[in-house]
Amino acid sequence: LEGGVAPRRNDTLGGTLSLSTAKTRYAQGDTVDVVVSGRGLRNVNALSFALPYDAADYEFVAILPVGMKEMRNLTNDRLHTNGQKALYPTFVNMGEKRTLNGDGELFVIRLRARRPLTFDLNAVDGILVNRGMDSVRF
Repeated sequence: LEGGVAPRRNDTLGGTLSLSTAKTRYAQGDTVDVVVSGRGLRNVNALSFALPYDAADYEFVAILPVGMKEMRNLTNDRLHTNGQKALYPTFVNMGEKRTLNGDGELFVIRLRARRPLTFDLNAVDGILVNRGMDSVRF
C-alpha cells in the first residue's frame, strides 16, 4: 500500500504498551482519558490491541493521537454478535513512514462513564509489528 515498505537491516522489533488514567474512580458523566504509552519501542510500524469494555459502564468518545507520527488510525469500536463490546485501537504506517522508537505517550482513548465506576480495563491481544512483518505480542 502506498508504495509498500522495505525491511531494513537491524530492523529489530521491541517494546511494550501500557495504559494509565489520572484517577481510578469516576462519577457518571465523567470523561475517562486512558493514556496509552510506549516503552522501549524499536522499529514499530504498526500496533493494535483489544480493549474489552461493558457498554453499560463506558461510552467510547474518541481516539486522540499524540505521538503517533504519520501512522494511520484504523481504530474500530465493535459490538460482537455475542453481545461483548470491545475497542480495537489500531495504528498502521502506509508506505515508507517513520517508525515508533523510544518511550512516550502515543495516544489517548477518551471514554465517558455511564455510571459511577472504578476504572479496571485491561488491554488484551496486543501486537507490535515492524516493516519486515515480525511481530511481538504484549
